[in-house]
Amino acid sequence: MNRLKAAKNSHVSPGGRGSETTHDRLGRHYLEQPARGFRFAIDSVLLADFASPANGPVADLGAGCGVLCVLLAARGLQGPFSALELDPVASGCCGRNFERAGLAGQVLIHDLSQPHPGLKANSFSLVISNPPFGQLGRGRLSPDPARARARHGLALSAGELWLRASELLAPGARLALCWPPNRLPEALAGLAGHGLAPRRLRLVHGRAELPAKIALIEAVKNGGEELRVEPPLIVYSQGQEYSPEVAAIYQRLC
Repeated sequence: MNRLKAAKNSHVSPGGRGSETTHDRLGRHYLEQPARGFRFAIDSVLLADFASPANGPVADLGAGCGVLCVLLAARGLQGPFSALELDPVASGCCGRNFERAGLAGQVLIHDLSQPHPGLKANSFSLVISNPPFGQLGRGRLSPDPARARARHGLALSAGELWLRASELLAPGARLALCWPPNRLPEALAGLAGHGLAPRRLRLVHGRAELPAKIALIEAVKNGGEELRVEPPLIVYSQGQEYSPEVAAIYQRLC
């Protein structure tokens, strides 16, 4: 599945570490990110806005350059933030972005197939994740390892994501994530099977007449069984102009 395009009017310049990274402006935020592999797009902005507010520790699983934590802080969340990322280049960008934005927390280079011994179980108020969308064995696999990890579940399976989130979340706390709509049955069943009750679902459409491109899901640890399906979120109204709702989201966060 292709992600929706990144924010308009973003400025890109070469990073300070050879060709490994670039410096990109997302509204008022100045972010360093890998030149290859996962690069933030509009789905990160929409997910940061979708997640319910939380008071207390926040964990970002597969954090990339840390854009979600930066945007959550722009919403007023104080953390502390724990960003877990396997790729060392992305982790380095994330640490520098944390420092630039003044975020309280830590960046951990970690393989999420295993729990991190330094993170206390059952203690996080919010876990957020924008995981790889591609399903291994389906679609073209990029020959570039960083791009392949960013787009396919090479370093993190869905089951491992549900398990790590369930381990970290306090009872009643929430997981918020992006997910491909064509794999919704897998997500809803997997979350429930790990004690994470899906409570909110919102589908994101590029245009009103087109199929959904992204599913925004929020699940509650040890929550009830009622799922609220929210009105669809339409990204573009006319031409390449953002819809009023998406434009308002960018104004709030970026």
